[in-house]
Amino acid sequence: MATGDRTPRPPVRMCVRCQVTTEAPVAVGAVHQNSGPGFTVYACQACAAHYPPQPDVLTVLLPSRRAEGDE
Repeated sequence: MATGDRTPRPPVRMCVRCQVTTEAPVAVGAVHQNSGPGFTVYACQACAAHYPPQPDVLTVLLPSRRAEGDE
């Protein structure tokens, strides 16, 4: 890559299910760790349909007591 070339590289990830490298990855999960950074799990377009949709974190969390008016 030349110094003047600013063309962005396409994202390249390996599918967690079929282990094929894809240029159109779909995030299908996240791994959280206590002692270091977590990572995102990717799948190809074809295999992504085999994974359930990830829940929205803001709808899963219970509302705080402050939002209910209790102090």
